Amino acid sequence: MTNPPQPPEDGDNTPPPQGSYPPPPPQGAYPPPGGYPPPQGSYPPPPGSYGSPPPPQGGYGPPSQSGYPPPPPQGGYPPPPPQGGYGSPPPPQGGYGYPQQGGYPQQGGYGGYPPAGGPQVDIGEAFSWSWNKFSKNAVTLIVPTLVYAVVLAVIYGIVTFGAGALSPTSTTSYGSSDSGFSYSYDAGFGVASIIVLIIGWLVLFVAGGAIASAYYGGVLDIANGQSVEIGTFFKPRNVGSVLIASVLVGIATSIGSLLCVIPGLVIAIFTIFTTVSIVDRGLSPVDGIKASIDIVKSNFLQVLLAWLIIGVIVTVGALVCGVGLLVAGPVAALFLVQTYRKLTGGTVAPLTP
Repeated sequence: MTNPPQPPEDGDNTPPPQGSYPPPPPQGAYPPPGGYPPPQGSYPPPPGSYGSPPPPQGGYGPPSQSGYPPPPPQGGYPPPPPQGGYGSPPPPQGGYGYPQQGGYPQQGGYGGYPPAGGPQVDIGEAFSWSWNKFSKNAVTLIVPTLVYAVVLAVIYGIVTFGAGALSPTSTTSYGSSDSGFSYSYDAGFGVASIIVLIIGWLVLFVAGGAIASAYYGGVLDIANGQSVEIGTFFKPRNVGSVLIASVLVGIATSIGSLLCVIPGLVIAIFTIFTTVSIVDRGLSPVDGIKASIDIVKSNFLQVLLAWLIIGVIVTVGALVCGVGLLVAGPVAALFLVQTYRKLTGGTVAPLTP
């Protein structure tokens, strides 16, 4: 008779038959307190995940077939995007969109000029600043003004003489009396004369745009506090945009003047900073016009007063036998640029002692 199996004695470590209980894990194989994920090399991964390094702490992603998240790309996760969106640098403070140019701060531009109630224009301060900068750069400003005046006068004289010479009929009369000598010239312009006048007008227009862009460029350099020379005022800047904007403004002003004088004046006031804005910031013709309108719309009374002061300066200079314009012209340009920079929060060089 066969004896029944006896239970093992104390201390017998013989494993139970296969299929009963799993063998205990080797020493040190239990996960540490705190749970998942286990330290590398301490707990064997499930089948199929050998050779895949555990993800870094916090690097959760879509689970893989083995149950572990896939490893991050080499070098780690990309840094968080800058504030304001992926891949784009944060906008400059104030949200202005036009680049810094010259001595202008990174702000302003069409649609971003300081609103009404911001910078104020002191007429006395503006005139003192303009006169101070003129007196410190008198020769540098007067010589280009004189050269440009002579160039425009010569072009105008050639066009007028050419149109008259090609006129089919002309009458010249001389006379003398007790009161003195008299001279009169009458010409009836034909097709050739009209063509010469049109070409001459175009030449004057292009020359005027180039002169304005170069001259205001030099005045803006003075406002930036830069040292200027006579040659500075003979370097046109953004001539194409200035010319196109001048055409658009001229058409609008002419239409306004034909309808009534007042609309033409209003358009002239609202577009007073067009050329300066284009030269200063490199704007397109339309953006330059919009920028000027935006400035005037937010500061209408101040701009209106500045416009009247500039008119007075030019008129007084013209009354002094026209020679006064050699002084009045530069002072008026400086006054306009100082007003523009003040209203837009731009750079204005301090007074020179």
